[in-house]
Parts: sequence; structure tokens; C-alpha cells
Amino acid sequence: MRSTLLAAALAFAALIAGPAPAFADADPRPSPKLQSPADQLPRPTDEALRTAMTALRDTVDARLRADAAQPMGDADYLALAAEIDRQLAAITAGRDFHSRAGRHLQWTLGDIGDGAGLMRTAPRVAGKRLGLLRVVETLNFYGREYDHPGWVALKP
Repeated sequence: MRSTLLAAALAFAALIAGPAPAFADADPRPSPKLQSPADQLPRPTDEALRTAMTALRDTVDARLRADAAQPMGDADYLALAAEIDRQLAAITAGRDFHSRAGRHLQWTLGDIGDGAGLMRTAPRVAGKRLGLLRVVETLNFYGREYDHPGWVALKP
């Protein structure tokens, strides 16, 4: 008798509670009103950023092409990492990262810097190669995410 009464009470409570909030909205797409203009793709860039990022891409691309003919050694990775760091310093100099789009750019540039750091500090050439691949992957991400007409993706 008690279990029947308990089951009836639970069924009644479920009935008056209505549908569960998780099932109320079956549309999995995010609401357009929740997206801000900074979340729109492609992310904005300026001419100085486009020029600097193209120069960085060209530097890495030239090294990748040379690596296909003659594999890179420790000194080559160190030299490339130093050049990438120099170019990143030029890109970030005087740039405002306080906006939402600026923070996204800062994260992207930070990933490139992390790849250069791995090229500098990895104890073996295979680890240095992974750092280079991270730089390539992040540059390709930049080309997909940011407003940069004519961007050519790198092939590792």
C-alpha cells in the first residue's frame, strides 16, 4: 500500500512539474542572440597584421621547403625559433590586446610562440620538429579564423 501511494505521489509530482528543462528546447544550435560580434568569423585584422603574418608564414614556408631537401639540425631549429620570436615581437609591439578579438589574437600568437619555444628547448630533433608542426598548425588556424584574403595554408 505504501509503495503504491509513493508511486502515485511521484507520478503526480512529475506530471505537474512539466517537461524537464533539458528537454524543453530540443534545438541544439546556439541562440543567435548569445553570439557577440567578436565571435563572428572571420575575426578582424588590419593591414599591418596581415603583412606581418604573411612574412611569418613565408619564413616558415621557406624553412619547410629547405627541410624537404636537407633535414634540419639543432642549429637550424634554434635559428628558426629565434627568427619566429623576433617576428612575433614585431607583431605584438604596440598592439592592443584588451578587446575580445585582441585576446583571441594574443592566444593565437602565444601558440606560435609556444611552438618556437619547443623548437628551442626540446632535447631531440623529433621534439623540435613537433614545435615546428605546432607553428604550422597555428598559422593555418590563423588563415581559417581571421580576415586575411589570399592566405595560403602551409603543408608540413
